[in-house]
Amino acid sequence: MPSVLASSYVSISVAVAYTMPFLGAILADNVLGEFMTILLGSVLCYIPGLLLIALTTIPHFLGRDFNRSAIQLGLLALWPMGTGFVKACVNVFGAKQFHPILQSSLIESYYVNFYMCINIGALTGGIVVPIVAQWNVTVAYFIPVIMLGLGVLLFVAGTGRYVRPRPKHDVAYYAHEALAWCGCGGRRSKRHRATRIQPSPGESKVGVGTVALLSGLVVPFNVAYAQMSTSFIVQGTVMENFGLVDAPMMNNVDAVSILAFGHCVGNVLYPELSRRGIKIPTTYKFAIGSAFGALAVGCAIATDYKIHRAYEERGEAITVLWQAFPYFLIGIGEIFAVSTAYELAFTVAPAKMKSVASAANLFMMGGLPNVFCIMLYNLCGPWFLNSRGEAHIHKLDDYASAKVVNYFWVLEFISLIGVIVNLLPSIKNWVAGIEEAAAETVKSPMSTPNIRKNLIQRRKFRRQQHSSGGDSSVTDEETPLVRAQKHADYLKHGKGPELRKFGSMRAGPSLNKKAGATRTLPRPHAVPEQN
Repeated sequence: MPSVLASSYVSISVAVAYTMPFLGAILADNVLGEFMTILLGSVLCYIPGLLLIALTTIPHFLGRDFNRSAIQLGLLALWPMGTGFVKACVNVFGAKQFHPILQSSLIESYYVNFYMCINIGALTGGIVVPIVAQWNVTVAYFIPVIMLGLGVLLFVAGTGRYVRPRPKHDVAYYAHEALAWCGCGGRRSKRHRATRIQPSPGESKVGVGTVALLSGLVVPFNVAYAQMSTSFIVQGTVMENFGLVDAPMMNNVDAVSILAFGHCVGNVLYPELSRRGIKIPTTYKFAIGSAFGALAVGCAIATDYKIHRAYEERGEAITVLWQAFPYFLIGIGEIFAVSTAYELAFTVAPAKMKSVASAANLFMMGGLPNVFCIMLYNLCGPWFLNSRGEAHIHKLDDYASAKVVNYFWVLEFISLIGVIVNLLPSIKNWVAGIEEAAAETVKSPMSTPNIRKNLIQRRKFRRQQHSSGGDSSVTDEETPLVRAQKHADYLKHGKGPELRKFGSMRAGPSLNKKAGATRTLPRPHAVPEQN
């Protein structure tokens, strides 16, 4: 298969994998919830897709000739659909295990650790599968099928430990958001506007379109990141293997970099900065990631020149270990760019659209960059031709006659654009304003439609009681933020409610009393008004 066609197959597969999360996210937020969407996506699409890809490696099992239709169905349809469903929900499902107020500071480190866990599997598979493939390709391709099946079983085994919020079942809200994103929201009748519960100010400003624009700030970095499975592999195939280490196995350097620096950043740097009251602006993290992406592409350019120089002087290939530098730098960039994009999409999105926001973020990080790369391959196709005008450059002499380095210079320019844009003060202030509005929405007593609806109903009931001469001394129910403050007072002075998981409360004993002594506290929602 020609290099350009193989690269296009990979890019199409990844693009579909980063586009399908929209369907999975809508199912998760409205119908199934994150848990069931992950489970069904794995069982119905992900595992069958990998299984079909593995079956194509068995000679004559799916026909006398190589079954290209089967590989297209598995690689371009089932596998990307399954992984898209899982990608949209798994990070959101993990983040929802944290309390949105009391544990909000832990979400930043969680996403770094989440990204590290992804790369533990990537590192293990990246070492084991290529080594086994040199012995038996079929066995190597069945390893992911078996491991994913075991992973699904472990995921189901922990069902009783998970926090599983119910889906919102608000299809009308999604339709309105989709129309608003397309610029055709339409008008509502006066009756509809009167009965509809209006969202909070922060919630009304942060929709799917805003999340997509925010995630668009890392598109330049992800264009460079997408080269790990395409042009970096093409370059590595003409380099000399180092023992069992070949071009595909060099991808593991990226995972090693993420695990090493991810631990330092997520568990040392970010917590230490948090204790000192310092938070790196989000756009600066994007700029740092894009800068490392530009350095990685720069190393690929230097490696390309070294390949040509060694071929012209000695007619020999250089060792594939030279590719360790671009892969290592790309891994550091992912820690700052990709994990931060995950965190940003989750924290600024409305409560009822967390999975859809995650899908928009995934599309901007993987779908759009890979579509852009496909167009870039076609535009730069002449640079991937050898001296005979063929697109086969897997041999050193053919690669030396091509002009792949020109393609790398285009990528370098794109990466530098990402650095410059994220350092602009106007972009920094725009992103910071959205983050502040979202944070105030979470802390606001009017932050969710259910609370607002209950407040409206209780106020209407109080007005009716007041007009009929009834007791109007009951105030509105306390918000989770007020309950958390009363819990802090309880721990300090022995007064107030005892806070349980996710804001549930009961009256507890005073800490200033000896063991065994109890006291009865008033219910927190029955506080009389001050006249």
